Amino acid sequence: MVSPATKQLNRDYRNTWGFAQLLEHIDIGILVLDINNRAIDYCNAAFFEVIQDEQLCRSYLTLYDMFVSEIETSKDFDLAGRASHSVSHQGRQYGYSVYKAAAGYRCLFIRDITEKIRLESIAQAVNTMDNIGFIFSGIRHEIGNPLNSLKMALSVLQQSGKKTSPEMLQKYINRGMADIIRIEYLLKSMRSFTMYEDIDLTDLHLVEFMGKFISLIESDFQSHGIRIKTEIPFDITLVKVDERALHQALLNIFNNAAEALTGQETPEIRICTEVRDHLVWLTIADNGCGISPEQKQHLFQPFNTSKQGGNGLGLVITQKLLAKMNSNIDVVSDPGEGTKIIISLPIATLKNNPLLKK
Repeated sequence: MVSPATKQLNRDYRNTWGFAQLLEHIDIGILVLDINNRAIDYCNAAFFEVIQDEQLCRSYLTLYDMFVSEIETSKDFDLAGRASHSVSHQGRQYGYSVYKAAAGYRCLFIRDITEKIRLESIAQAVNTMDNIGFIFSGIRHEIGNPLNSLKMALSVLQQSGKKTSPEMLQKYINRGMADIIRIEYLLKSMRSFTMYEDIDLTDLHLVEFMGKFISLIESDFQSHGIRIKTEIPFDITLVKVDERALHQALLNIFNNAAEALTGQETPEIRICTEVRDHLVWLTIADNGCGISPEQKQHLFQPFNTSKQGGNGLGLVITQKLLAKMNSNIDVVSDPGEGTKIIISLPIATLKNNPLLKK
């Protein structure tokens, strides 16, 4: 409900905008600030309902500092004349866009996205649980190999005792250390299943990362008759990504591919890369059932799915994770012709990228 004081405040700021009657029926909070005169030029009724703080709604300086000041200093805003951002206030989260409406004016469109963020957090948790079977199946299989190797090396040393030569002793120590490092990586990969908000961009060798990633899921895919074929040059340039986020994004993509390959005679997933336009383009292609044009229109809409028992969250979360890493995702598919997922990954800087210096 809008209080009488708020309604009066709303009437006070209807001075200069001729479309006020139209804007009153929009459920998005609209605010226009007069930068030159440091005044509120216009705001609609929905603005007060969204903000729910009359003292804030009356203060030009507070509103400017909260929504505009940081964006004003952005070079992108200066060039494009628009920018989007989010801000928290009194336990609520607001998403908003700022536009240069006219000389000296800033027009803001504001929504309360607190509930949206809460639902996204739930969606991430659900998506994580959906993928947990893949990762733990791979870890269970992969962790057994180094453990058996380590056990064998220790048994040989135990039986040989003092008879073991220094060279042989060093050989078994090296083997044991390699096995321990492998187990450490497998345990570390389990930490990917966390709800993280901050992205930590680091330089990553894509070949090594993909090798470790595939080793975690390959046994599960092989049990379903799915072949994974990798065609990535070893000297591919380093990329700048968050390893955990890329791990989660690829799990979602491979999960979708596995479902699309159900019933295929020779199911296969191909992975290849290309360096172009200062980006590494990572392609994951399957020879599955493909996607209809109608389905493609809604691929990135939350809770939209044609799969029985699906939740429609995988690609939504994947797109969000990739966007946080300055990456993008594209889907190329036709019914009966398989699907290509194309991901663009930013190349690591020249300073930290020895492969670019060649």
